[in-house]
Amino acid sequence: MNLRPTPSEERWLALARRLRRSPRVAFFAERTGGWRTANLPSRCTFFALGLVAAGMIAIIVDRLGPTGAVAIAGIVSLAIAEWLIVNRRHFGSGIEEALEVAGLTTLAYECWRHLGSTRVGTSESIAACLLGAALVIAGMRLLNPLFTTLAVLAFLLALKASALAEGLLCYSVGIGALAAGAYRFRRPSHDLMLDYLVVVMPVAGYLWSASRTVATDYLNAGPAAWLVPVCSLVFAAAALTTGLRRRTHAPLVAFMLCVACAAYELRRLTGFSLETRLIAWGCVLLLVSMTIERKLSVARRGITSRQLRDDEESVGILGLAGSATLTPDSPPSKAAPSFEGGGGRFGGGGAGSEY
Repeated sequence: MNLRPTPSEERWLALARRLRRSPRVAFFAERTGGWRTANLPSRCTFFALGLVAAGMIAIIVDRLGPTGAVAIAGIVSLAIAEWLIVNRRHFGSGIEEALEVAGLTTLAYECWRHLGSTRVGTSESIAACLLGAALVIAGMRLLNPLFTTLAVLAFLLALKASALAEGLLCYSVGIGALAAGAYRFRRPSHDLMLDYLVVVMPVAGYLWSASRTVATDYLNAGPAAWLVPVCSLVFAAAALTTGLRRRTHAPLVAFMLCVACAAYELRRLTGFSLETRLIAWGCVLLLVSMTIERKLSVARRGITSRQLRDDEESVGILGLAGSATLTPDSPPSKAAPSFEGGGGRFGGGGAGSEY
């Protein structure tokens, strides 16, 4: 009984999703172990339907009126989710993810009612911790990077630290995920968990630590206020360097988001009007994009802006590369010898009178 796809099966599922092929195609079906998955629109639709189903289960159990109806509804949702995973072999389909996270969240709510709802001052921290625990269990069970990222945010929220401290912790988690990305994991979902943290945590750090009401006057501000844009720029530089070295998308996306956050935070630094700033920065971005486009028209260290081949040839080459990469290494089989020498009595090598 397999509780989840093997690393090899998960890699083949990821390859089928990237090539926009159904995992039920004969070529992929024999390598994915019969696991079912869905593309992003279908997955979101089934996730919403799963949440509706979990809500209906809670309403029905509550109408029946047994003791501990909330806990029973959570257990029923978990049981259905595990049945879909183990027996029906759903992985990343949406409906089992919704039932799993709904069941765990319901159980976390029931624990909060008995443990922390009456404690003034610590109720919010306990609720955030229990929510984070439910999300991290669901994320590790389902290999879902969104749930693990939300769990990290919930645990940081439970600390109830100052805004600047929360922001620095978010940047620290992002730097840790950026450094851990150098390790080569067997499962694509583990890489996605780190990629989500690399992209989300610096943005969360900026939103936590930035001023939300009026723009800060950085011309007359102290060193502590400058930490907000400086942290974004430092993380952007680290993400850009890492993304170019590893040829990965997530650090480059984090670089663009951090630069946007820093630019928005320093929007009042020059004192120019909004129209002047938009025209100036638009011209700068246009010149930078044109320069990069001209530089990358020829491949430089494996990076280029040109399409290498037609779409069909690219898909074929990607399929061959995926097959070569994802197939486990095995030593080549030894061919049977087609000639046996030494049979002759005079010259050897069959040179005798007997054949």
